[in-house]
Amino acid sequence: MRNKTIILSITMIIVLILFFSGCSSNNMQGNDEKVVDNVEEEAAIAEDKEDNLNVNIMKDFRNMVENHNEPIDLIKYIEENIEKVSPEERVEMIEKLELVQELYIEEYTDQLFIEDFQAELLNLSGIHQLAKQQEGEIHSYLFFDESKIEEIKNGDLKELIDKLIQGKYKLINLEGAFYPIIDYEALKVYDKYISNELKDYIHIKAMESNKPTIIDSALIIPFDELAGRLIIVEEYIKKYPEGIKYEELLRLYGTYLRFYLEGSDNTPIYDYETNEIKEEVLSSYKKTAKNKNTVTSSIVSKYIDIIEENQFKIDEKVLSKITTLHNEAIATLEEHK
Repeated sequence: MRNKTIILSITMIIVLILFFSGCSSNNMQGNDEKVVDNVEEEAAIAEDKEDNLNVNIMKDFRNMVENHNEPIDLIKYIEENIEKVSPEERVEMIEKLELVQELYIEEYTDQLFIEDFQAELLNLSGIHQLAKQQEGEIHSYLFFDESKIEEIKNGDLKELIDKLIQGKYKLINLEGAFYPIIDYEALKVYDKYISNELKDYIHIKAMESNKPTIIDSALIIPFDELAGRLIIVEEYIKKYPEGIKYEELLRLYGTYLRFYLEGSDNTPIYDYETNEIKEEVLSSYKKTAKNKNTVTSSIVSKYIDIIEENQFKIDEKVLSKITTLHNEAIATLEEHK
């Protein structure tokens, strides 16, 4: 009887231990589930807050664009917020910045012709002191030297130039006066934030803003360099056939190609006295023609054949073929779309 009592007691103790263990386990499981739920809820709240922040940032930025805020204001806002938005929104920011910069060029140009602003800029640039024998080095004086801003005496002019530089413009001298152009080299500061497509576009535009192809109807870069630009733009067009800057770069390619094939008013591809093609031009054509697997090389090869058939004389018979070659190049590139 005593043994039965002992056995019964032990059995009840085991049952109680198992019961309370089960309750404890259920409680712990319940607590764990609550912790997980709380973490997920907090994460969702944080994500919603971040999404709302991004929405507000872009909403404010778009409002600034629509309200015609100046580039300097947009740049300040971009630099404060570009790391807080998505990659797609970063691209939108820089796209819209460029658009606003373009829209403000005319207004800033008008401001630069107020009072004696141009006279002071020209005096500071040193162009008037350029000796006759140095005119071939005019590209050295092409852009206004930003280090001379502190020497500007007119307070209004100094404020304007400061605003232009901070708005990522530069001043270029055209026919004896300074005009604002977008400083694409300065826009490279956004390379790490934007898509490869937009980055490549900015780098192409920087080539032109750093050293324009043509000034005052004269080519100021060698034909070999112009050929290099043609190939770079062609590669871009092929690489991004659905790109946001496709049409603009296709037009740029067409412009470069015409200059390359026919020269310009002040930089003809032939000698005026003999009508013979210049040696540097023909040499450049031959080098370009060797660059196989490009539309440019194919077109230039055909042009060389036309020139050779005409005994290396450049006349209307040769020049009249340029439009056909130009159109063929554009059509061939468009086939890549």
